[in-house]
Amino acid sequence: MTQLNLFPDFAQPPKPKALHDHEPPQKFEVIYTDPPWDYDGRTFLDGKAHDTGAASDHYPTMTPEELMELPVKDFLADKCICFMWTTGPQLDISIDVLKAWGFKFKTIAFVWDKVVTNPGYYTMSQTELAIVGTHNAIPTPRGARNVKQFYKEQRGRHSAKPHEFRKRIEQMFPDQTKLEMFQRESKPGWYAWGIDAVGQNIVTIPRLEDPSLPRNANIPQVMWPIPF
Repeated sequence: MTQLNLFPDFAQPPKPKALHDHEPPQKFEVIYTDPPWDYDGRTFLDGKAHDTGAASDHYPTMTPEELMELPVKDFLADKCICFMWTTGPQLDISIDVLKAWGFKFKTIAFVWDKVVTNPGYYTMSQTELAIVGTHNAIPTPRGARNVKQFYKEQRGRHSAKPHEFRKRIEQMFPDQTKLEMFQRESKPGWYAWGIDAVGQNIVTIPRLEDPSLPRNANIPQVMWPIPF
């Protein structure tokens, strides 16, 4: 369509340049997620945010019921695998969430030794776990099959996971479409979704952000954020 020049004496502003030259995938073969677990609203007695402890002091959390209601199944490829971070107290709940998203629990994929210990009700807490589940089958072709489960690195900012685990997933699945959920920034080779995510390959997933959207609406499962 011809662009009308209503003010010929003034230069017309250039059309905005598209940030991407392709549409994002509508289905993903690898999901990597660190859900914002709600530990029954637990917080610190002094009401202040700290580097460790209550997640609700650092970012909005979600109950298990809210997580299970997310329509993750909508954007899973026919063969898909999910790596989900959890902690000891949330292990059984995490498996329930994994199943609600359309995955079958398989095993513990990663164990992260954070070096620093935290008080616990039973033993001193020092590790976090990433469980893994598959949707129908493991995506192919597969890459490395000798990736190790255990990794030791001192923890950094609250909830941040070492980049090493992402690298290990890339080694196992180098050619698959990969999505990080509840992520703060995108990494090369990955798409990322999260309320405060920044970076090149950040995507919007409308039905995750508004589950009330009608199922028959002509809306992409995954799209680039609308620039303003």
